[in-house]
Amino acid sequence: MKVAVRTLCAFTAKAGDLDVRFTPAPTALEGQEGHAAVAARRGASYQREISLSGQHGELQVRGRADGFDPDRGRLEEIKTHRGAGALARQPANHRALHWAQAMIYGWLMCERDGRAQLELALVYFDIGSRRETVFTRTLDAEALRQHFVQCCEAYLAWARSEQRHRGARDAALAALRFPHGDFRTGQRPLAEAVFRVARAGRTLMAQAPTGIGKTLGTVFPLLRAMPGLQGEPIDRLFFLTAKTSGRALALDAVATLRRAEPALPLRALELVAREKACEHPDKACHGESCPLAQGSTGCPRRARRRWRCRSGTAPRCASWRRRIASAPTTSARSWRTGPIWSSATTTTFSIRARCCTR
Repeated sequence: MKVAVRTLCAFTAKAGDLDVRFTPAPTALEGQEGHAAVAARRGASYQREISLSGQHGELQVRGRADGFDPDRGRLEEIKTHRGAGALARQPANHRALHWAQAMIYGWLMCERDGRAQLELALVYFDIGSRRETVFTRTLDAEALRQHFVQCCEAYLAWARSEQRHRGARDAALAALRFPHGDFRTGQRPLAEAVFRVARAGRTLMAQAPTGIGKTLGTVFPLLRAMPGLQGEPIDRLFFLTAKTSGRALALDAVATLRRAEPALPLRALELVAREKACEHPDKACHGESCPLAQGSTGCPRRARRRWRCRSGTAPRCASWRRRIASAPTTSARSWRTGPIWSSATTTTFSIRARCCTR
């Protein structure tokens, strides 16, 4: 099992309020230019993009540290931002996440080189003024190792649970039956074509008349193809629509399959724009103003620990418990858990981010 350092830290170290007032990385290109500018100011012995890896049990952690200065014995994590006052507005949880990433790289370097301690530095580079702001810490190898183990254990607990879920999901999908007695006219050829191209990893462009059941005729064969019994397995399925009405039809198709197979361990997410999902449009999108933004960054991690793949059970955590408890359980579309839930469920099947059903 493999995971990138950035993914590991984003999964285990996020905490605090949702806050979009600070954006440390303006664009990918500007970030690359900022990293190059910082490296150009260092000495000739400065090392860039150091590949590091480590193992914890069955989990292999890999990544590239931004830079290492052997003259100072300092490992640097470089972040770009825009604006002289940006760092003053940076939420504490943003910097804590950056430190978590630097500490993972720090342990991987200590383990590789046999170091007893290491100086870590967060280097914030303003792409406008070209100025650096540096924060440093010196930590011993044991403290870095403990942080690494803690992050890996938290990730492994979820990954093993996810593997069990996907095994059960794929077994159920391999035996999935069409929810109706028979196909409509023209629906079977469409479903067969979709299944064949999904199995072969190819692209299909289809035109079909209204009323033949195109949505179910597309979703059903794609789900059947997901286990990869006769081809490459499909990790997740995205159903993209141009209009809200099309999105509702896709959700109805999933609901139809669930009614026919109540024990089907299927997760569905509806992805919507944050502006449309916002329940407090009169408030600013940060914890000091909006009650739903308070503590929401750590909400997905806590909810994953409570996740249960049983009918009628939704993920719960402190920030949402009161709202979920009052929501009706008879209609999946009635669940509303805010615009940030998509970050909690990026590894799941597909169609809902605002509604958590299974």
